[in-house]
Amino acid sequence: MPVARLGLVVTKKGNRTAVRRNRIKRIIRARFRHRQAKLAGYDLVIQVFGELDDAKLNAGLDRLFGQLESTDR
Repeated sequence: MPVARLGLVVTKKGNRTAVRRNRIKRIIRARFRHRQAKLAGYDLVIQVFGELDDAKLNAGLDRLFGQLESTDR
């Protein structure tokens, strides 16, 4: 059974400070780790462009991971 893998791209546009970009990456990695077993076989690349607050980020990740978990492979 293959393991799910994650790639991240977080641009400076809208997320000017390294602190903010790193926080976004930490949040995405943590959410991915909690669902990694259910996403086995996927290679995901998540690109974050523009300004994004934590609430929108978490909602978007829930929607994305929920769609991937519910798809029939």
